[in-house]
Amino acid sequence: MSFNYVVRSVGYALGSAIGGLVLAAGTATGRLFPNDAAYTTAALVGVAAMAITTMAGLALARRRSPETNPSTAPVGMPGLGRSSRTGS
Repeated sequence: MSFNYVVRSVGYALGSAIGGLVLAAGTATGRLFPNDAAYTTAALVGVAAMAITTMAGLALARRRSPETNPSTAPVGMPGLGRSSRTGS
């Protein structure tokens, strides 16, 4: 199991828990379903989380050094265009 898969799974679980919490908080006592405002609030919380993660991702991508960016590696370096396997 890769690190990316674990982080993605934790993110899905956390998002589901927060969405459920918002909807549960918007459900009146004795009612079966949340009111309309709870759905709107849950959607806005999701949009805010998406905006924060997008901004963090863009900020981290800009800080990436040229040595770790495969698109700017010098020609002849493994991983660009040509396979590093023999016989290709």
